[in-house]
Order: sequence, then structure tokens, then C-alpha cells
Amino acid sequence: MTSATEDRGYHHGDLRETLLADALTSIAERGVEQLSMRALARRAGVSPTAPYRHFPSKRCLLAALITRGFGRLERAVRSASDAVGPDPNERLLAAGRGYLAFARANPTTFELMFSGVIDDISDYAELQQASVSAYGVVLGILEEVLARPGAPALTVGQAGGVVWAAVHGLASLLLFGQQRAASNVKLAPMGSVALLQQDPEFALRLLMQGITGPG
Repeated sequence: MTSATEDRGYHHGDLRETLLADALTSIAERGVEQLSMRALARRAGVSPTAPYRHFPSKRCLLAALITRGFGRLERAVRSASDAVGPDPNERLLAAGRGYLAFARANPTTFELMFSGVIDDISDYAELQQASVSAYGVVLGILEEVLARPGAPALTVGQAGGVVWAAVHGLASLLLFGQQRAASNVKLAPMGSVALLQQDPEFALRLLMQGITGPG
């Protein structure tokens, strides 16, 4: 028998959202390893078995969080690139800015997405599609970039790998800087990271020059 609180949750359809939000909070505070379905149920005020009606396992819950993250990343990248007009070089740089903005605004989700906690995503069709769609935004822009006269002789896949390495690496460094600043840890590379934080646009353009050319 479900509790009154649990019944209300199912009636309004908000238990799933509550579990996802509470899981993300728990991961931010204690890490993925400490995430507990039982603790989430207790926090939501439902029976220990209630979360399993939405997520058959902790792994399924994590897959749902990551799927949602890729969807939000796709929207951030697409919105940023669409806002700058038709020039493919500027669209690519804007997509990079959208990627950085998403990472900095959603550090827990971003780190979870690329943590490898789901080592094989073949069991999760929605997660596969979300990741392909997010990456596809950039690949579509790169097709236009590489079609220009004088563009580097790379396949879209090769260029995509280079761009992702550059932008993801920059995003990771920016998050590293945020975390170290929050914990007051002083490390030798922090001066360089601080410079990146002051002007990530400059770093992004510099990193992209091999694909877009100087500009």
C-alpha cells in the first residue's frame, strides 16, 4: 500500500522529477558512489519501492539524468549557434561558447555526462539518440566550415574530434578552476586557469584556428 504522499506524487506525475532533482543534488554533495535509491525515497517521502516504478535501477536513473543533460546541451549549442547568423565559422565558435556556458552553469550534470558511469550506453536508446543529436549539431556546422575554399583537408569526423577535444578540454579546465576557487586550493597551474576564466572567448578562438583559420 502506498502512503498518502506517494499517492499524491503519482497523481500529479511529479515523483519522477523529484527523484531526478534529488539525485542530482545528492551527486553534487556526495558523489555518484553514495547515491542511494532508498535515501532518495526517504527524501521524497515515499515507500522504498516507489522509485523503482520509474527507474528499475540506480543505473537507469543515472542514464535518465545523462540523457536529459545531452538534451539540454544540444539546445544550448543549437541556440548559441543559431543566434549569430549564417557564417559557419562564427556558428562554430558560438556553438563552442554554448558548450562552455552549459558546462559552467551545470557542472554536476556535465561531469556526470562524461564520467563513464554508464560504461555501455547500448542498453539505453534514448541516451544514445540524445548524445548523437547533441554531437550532430556541431557536425552539421563543420560540414559547412569544411566546404569553404582553403579549409583543412579533414573529414567531418576528424574535425569533430579536434573541435570536441578543444572545447571539452577548455570546459574541463574552467570547471577545474571553479572547483579549486571554491575550495581555496592553491596549485601552480591556477594562474593559467584564471587567465582562461577571464577571457574564454580568446582561448576558444585560438583553439579553433586550425579548423576555422585565423580571424
